[in-house]
Amino acid sequence: MALAASGCHQTVSEPYYLILDHAVKEYFLPDGDKEKALELLGNGCSGNEDSPDLLCYNAGILLLRENRPEEALDYFEEAASIKDIPLYRSAIESTRLLLDRSAVGFSEKAGQLIRGCASDDPEVLALLKQSLSSDQKSLQRFASQPAFEQCAQRLASGEELMGLQKTMQGIRSQLPDYAGRIRELDLQQHPLRGLWNPFWKYGQPAGDFPAVQAWADVLDSARNGSTARARESARRFFSLPQLAGSDQGVALRRSAALLILQDPFFDSVRSTELISLAQSNL
Repeated sequence: MALAASGCHQTVSEPYYLILDHAVKEYFLPDGDKEKALELLGNGCSGNEDSPDLLCYNAGILLLRENRPEEALDYFEEAASIKDIPLYRSAIESTRLLLDRSAVGFSEKAGQLIRGCASDDPEVLALLKQSLSSDQKSLQRFASQPAFEQCAQRLASGEELMGLQKTMQGIRSQLPDYAGRIRELDLQQHPLRGLWNPFWKYGQPAGDFPAVQAWADVLDSARNGSTARARESARRFFSLPQLAGSDQGVALRRSAALLILQDPFFDSVRSTELISLAQSNL
């Protein structure tokens, strides 16, 4: 799904939560159409007057679920261009890291470095230098590991060795915990932490809107595998006054219920009681 160009769709003003409600049913219900869900969000991203940034963001989230990170990045960048908030910036950063890690050639070059150093093949030094100067940050980080510095110490000497060591240490100092940063971003950008979270509109802190914290508690309970806590946090979420008595509240409750019933993230805590609770909010 390519990002729709500006002007390709007539500007409309439909409440963003109704678009999300329609899209979530298309995506998660067994008889739904996932491509239709993506189309709804894509059109809303490019042409809806109400919260197009949120629609762009959720289009990106679904594209990540479909293993289409290049397209997802386009939508995250579009969301940030409409409204620059930390949620969208972290989505951009984590997706770029994902693309960098999965770049063509990384696994092959990493394997060559490992095999070359294991056999103390002098020719590995050329590949090591190439990897350290690569545009792929993940390859740079991989090649700068202490094990490869030890490899260089065995195979190089003099100015060549000093140059390699300086480069490796410089990369490690700039990226002291690259893997940790990826994990941090993954937690910030967990698909279910942002998916169908219209309460996060314009990135309010959780304390400013009770539904944000209530839904976060549901997700944390599921992540921790606590069946009882998941049931109780879901009960609190569905009973919030903010989610009652309006089309928006109905849409949000239904979206959450579908996630609980359909998404594998909730498999470990989907008890009979939780299923019944979710079904009562469809």
